[in-house]
Amino acid sequence: MKGKLTSPSLVTRPLKPIGTFLRRLFGGFRSAPPASPPPFPVRHNGLDTERRLRFMLESVPVNLWSTDAHLNITFSQGAGLHLIGTSANEQVGMTLYEVLKTRDPGTTPLAAHRRALQGELVRYETDWRGRSFETRVEPLRAADGKISGTVGIAIDVTDRKSLYDALQTQNVYFAALFENAPEAIAILDDHDHIIRINGQFTTMFGYSDEEAIGRNINDLIVPKDMVEDGEKLTARVAAGEKLRAEALRRHKDGHTLWVAIAATPFGIVDQPGRVYAMYHDISARKRAEDELKALLLVDQLTGLHNRRAFITLSEQTLKLATRQERDVLMIFIDVDHLKQINDTHGHLVGDRALIDTARVLRESTREADLVARLGGDEFVALMIVDSDQTAELVCERITARVESHNREIDRGYELSLSLGAKRSKAEGTMLADLLAQADTALYEQKRGRGRPHALSR
Repeated sequence: MKGKLTSPSLVTRPLKPIGTFLRRLFGGFRSAPPASPPPFPVRHNGLDTERRLRFMLESVPVNLWSTDAHLNITFSQGAGLHLIGTSANEQVGMTLYEVLKTRDPGTTPLAAHRRALQGELVRYETDWRGRSFETRVEPLRAADGKISGTVGIAIDVTDRKSLYDALQTQNVYFAALFENAPEAIAILDDHDHIIRINGQFTTMFGYSDEEAIGRNINDLIVPKDMVEDGEKLTARVAAGEKLRAEALRRHKDGHTLWVAIAATPFGIVDQPGRVYAMYHDISARKRAEDELKALLLVDQLTGLHNRRAFITLSEQTLKLATRQERDVLMIFIDVDHLKQINDTHGHLVGDRALIDTARVLRESTREADLVARLGGDEFVALMIVDSDQTAELVCERITARVESHNREIDRGYELSLSLGAKRSKAEGTMLADLLAQADTALYEQKRGRGRPHALSR
C-alpha cells in the first residue's frame, strides 16, 4: 500500500465528532427525558451529528473504522467498502497488520495509526486495491480521556484524482501548444494589460516576459500614431467581438512590421473579460503585394508610370490643383518615325528610342510632375503651373534636351518628338477632355511641323 503522510499542522478541519459517534455506536446513546417539557425546542447536537454521520456512511464513498490500542480492528463500515472488495465489519477482529499484510512500521497507514496512539491527528493519501483515498486518523479516547485506540476515515477520491490528473495532463498539453505555437500570442486582461505571452511573441516583437507582462499591449507594440486605432480594436474584442485585422505593429527596436491579428474574447468563471490575441507576421506578403502593385503601375520598358497609374494619379493632381486654385498643363508627346526605326534598325533599337525618350522627359520636367507612357510611341506629362508661358517653356526645354541627346549620342538615327500642350483651370476639368485637347494640339503641330502648338484655355 502506497501513501504519503501529511503534517498535522496542515489539517484544517479535524474530525472531532468521530470518536463520540463511535462511542455511541458501541455503547448506545441514552438520554434521560427532561422532568418537564422545555419552554422552547431544544436541538440535540449529538443526535444531529450522529444522523449526519450515518447518512454519510450510507450514501457517499466513505470508509470509517476503529482499532483498539493494539491495532485490532473493532469497527468497519461505510458505503465505500464495496469499492475495495469488502463489506461492513468484515475486517473486525483482524489486526491492522493482517489487513495491510505487513508489520513494517514505515508503512504509511501503520505509521499514521502509531502516531494517533500517541495523540496526533494524522492525514495522508494512499492507494488501496486500485482506489485512491484521502485518509485521516485520530486518537480514540475513553470516558476518562485516556487513548483507548484509533479511529479513521477514508474518502474515495479516485474519480476526482483521475479528473485532476486528466486536467493536469491537458494543462501541460495546452501549455506546450501555447508556448510552441508558430504565431505570437498574448493574453490580455480587461484593461489591455498583458497577462501572458509565448516565445514567438518575444521573437516577433523583441520583448521578454519580464518586459511585457503587466504592460498595456497598445503602448508596447502599437506605433504611437496608431494607438487610438489599437485601443478601438481591443475594445471591440473585449465587448465580445471576434476580430480579424491587418495592421502595423512596432518591434522593441523601433522598426514596424505588418501583422495579421486574430483576437477573441474569453472569460474564466466570474473573472472580468479577457482577450486572446494571435499575431502572424505578414511583412513579406505585404512587400510582395507592394512589388506587384508597382509592376502593375509601372511601364516595364521605360520605368515611367503606365496608363493605369497615370489615370489614377492624374485625378489626384487635378484635386490638388483645385484646392490650390491653380492651373494644370497637359503635354502629349509622340515619338516620330518609330515604325521606320523599328523596320530599319530592328525592334531593340526601337525600344532604345522609347527608353531615350523617357530619359529626356524625366530630365526636362520636375520631380513633382506626372510623366507616363500611355502605350506604343505615346507619352504624356501633367503638371501644376502658374505662368501663362509655362507650356511654351516646358516644350522648348524638351526640344532642347532632344537636340542635346542627338549631339551626344549616335544611335544611327535622330530622335524626334512631336508635342501638343493644353493649359486649363483645374476646377471642373475632366481628365479625358484635357487629354483629347492635348492630343489635338499635338496633331496640329505634326501637320504644321512648326513650333509645338499649345491650345489656349
